[in-house]
Amino acid sequence: MACTRPPARRPYRALVLVGALLVACGSSPDFEVHGVGVVVDAQAPFATSPDLPARLESTVEAALGYWGGNWASLQRVTITLEDGRYVQCAGHPSAAGCFDGRHLRVSTQDLGRTFACVEQTVLVHEIGHAVIGDPGHVDPRWMDFEPVVRGLDGRTGYAPEGEVACPISVSVWRHLPG
Repeated sequence: MACTRPPARRPYRALVLVGALLVACGSSPDFEVHGVGVVVDAQAPFATSPDLPARLESTVEAALGYWGGNWASLQRVTITLEDGRYVQCAGHPSAAGCFDGRHLRVSTQDLGRTFACVEQTVLVHEIGHAVIGDPGHVDPRWMDFEPVVRGLDGRTGYAPEGEVACPISVSVWRHLPG
């Protein structure tokens, strides 16, 4: 009497189910920078530009330097760029950015206008939360940012009609203490 094996369909079904659950539970990164996953859930011209990975890397690098962090500070963090004026942030319905300990989300818009470059978003501010925490914005660096501006200013931005200026306003990043 010979033993027969059932067809190898069950593992395949299990893999399909696991894959569907992973897709439903969150987006996989579009790219990585120093091991940090980046999800681009935005159609802003800068977010679809081929130089986004390099620009995001240099912006995060400048922010990490300002806040005294390094890429290890962002281990297991995912950065997400989102269309819309606000991002989901527990307890803050009108947040342009949010860091919840694992996910760092930034809006690509402010006051109804789309930012021209990643440097204009609140990414530098949210990197601060990832590095030093400080949800009450007690650290005086929340009111400065001039060293970061000097390092990032003068870059090219993007609009539907092509390249544009990308002036940085520190008021987007600043937060009054307390």
